[in-house]
Amino acid sequence: MSLRFLQLRFFKIRTRLSFAIVAILLASGQATAQSAEYEQAFNAYQNQQFDSAESLWGSLAKEGDINAQYALGVMHLRQEASDSSPVAAFSWFEKAASQGHATAMFNLGVAYWEGAGVAQDKSKALELWQEAALKGDSGAQFNLGLAYYIGEERTADLDQASKWIGLAADQNHPEAKRILKVIDNEKKNKSELIVANTASSSDTNSTETASSSTASVSNSTVTKAKTNQYWKSIDAKTSLFNEPSGIPFRDLAPNTPLEVSGQDGGWAKVTLPDGLKTWIYSRFIEVDGNTGTIIGADVRVRPSPSTDNNTSPPLGKYREGEEVEVLGTEGDWTQIRAPKKIGGWLRTEEIQEYSDTSENRKKQWEQAKASGA
Repeated sequence: MSLRFLQLRFFKIRTRLSFAIVAILLASGQATAQSAEYEQAFNAYQNQQFDSAESLWGSLAKEGDINAQYALGVMHLRQEASDSSPVAAFSWFEKAASQGHATAMFNLGVAYWEGAGVAQDKSKALELWQEAALKGDSGAQFNLGLAYYIGEERTADLDQASKWIGLAADQNHPEAKRILKVIDNEKKNKSELIVANTASSSDTNSTETASSSTASVSNSTVTKAKTNQYWKSIDAKTSLFNEPSGIPFRDLAPNTPLEVSGQDGGWAKVTLPDGLKTWIYSRFIEVDGNTGTIIGADVRVRPSPSTDNNTSPPLGKYREGEEVEVLGTEGDWTQIRAPKKIGGWLRTEEIQEYSDTSENRKKQWEQAKASGA
């Protein structure tokens, strides 16, 4: 008898480096001995005889069968069981997870992260993913690594991010290798920046020593302000894209100060001084003065109040319950200021690094923000 198992996996992948639920995959897989009754239920499920599958798995689940409990969670989440609900799915996943089922822990973590069938608790989600990751679950390893990468519910740590996502990549997780390259590039860039800053600091110290020597003769004090490395757009007009090789949606003035938050191949994800002013369907947001609360799941935002993907491509998604700054309304749309997780993309050759004092950089940033850059 072949060993088969019903698996439902939520991959909350950081597409373009932003968290989003993107898929539910059904696959075969876990190598544990199954009873004839379980096999009968599995075959019934494959033939879309859901009532029979639910009845057979239900009997096994009540007897404590870990895989049957998990399978029922799958059916409820896919709305294939009678009286399907996220609450019922959560309950069955919880039973399977309590017996050590790694994939149940993974999906249970997603439920806690999203608040699906249970009160939202991201800290609990990370605990479950940590446990499942240690058991070798690639999805949990991937999500745990992402949490370390973006610093959400975990202190940002590129080494930990690389470690866990690397383990997921070793198991051929569909997104891990791509994200691992992004992290490796960022680690390399930070390493190079440290070297550059160290050299700059050394030069500064030498200058300050010379200035101090001169001061002892002239009876005056000479100091040199410390400089840091920053990013700005090139000395020419450029365009922001909604994603690497995607659709341009906004022009940037030359020398606009930027913050770089990610990289993907030859593209850099950037944040502008005034953030991105985006639009959302008003029915998906509850407004209270200048603050809005997202009331839909995975709600997309756009650069203009239009659903035309060629002129107003999606820029990212919000989770239900997120709070945002409201800027205004127009017809059926509400304008909001996007947080840093939702940015635009520039080709890496269209950004340039420069040295300046933190005081000057702050002035440049505020001036650009005031002008709407």
